[in-house]
Amino acid sequence: MLRRTIPLCYLANMAQQDNPEKSVKSWLEKMEEDLQTARDLLKSGRYTWCAFACQQFLEKYLKAAYVQQFKTVPPYTHSLLRLCKDLSLDLPENILDILATVDKYYLAARYPAYKENLNLNDRFSAETLFRKAQEAFEWLQSRLKLQRK
Repeated sequence: MLRRTIPLCYLANMAQQDNPEKSVKSWLEKMEEDLQTARDLLKSGRYTWCAFACQQFLEKYLKAAYVQQFKTVPPYTHSLLRLCKDLSLDLPENILDILATVDKYYLAARYPAYKENLNLNDRFSAETLFRKAQEAFEWLQSRLKLQRK
């Protein structure tokens, strides 16, 4: 019988369920780390991993918003579009397209079969994706109003 294990980050957030403010702060701290990691990976030429870090910082921002809005542990998903739907965000077409593109890199950086199709090999493409992720992030910030550090 296969059993699904719960990642440690979720166990920690479940422990903080009685303190949503602390959980939001924790998600935002992790998000800031991933945003900086994306910048560092872009500078070092690790472009596909930069795209993965972009997906991660957006995911963690959305999960912080989920905790703030619902006062509970966010769903166990990595889908940016699902999190936006759960948050009842009415995404404009350009932001929807950006999030759908960035979402693909959650798998692309981690699994060889996906990496072959979505590998970022040049700085221009990676910089473009990073800028687009930042554009989506700014739009999300304007709607969700979470307080960063």
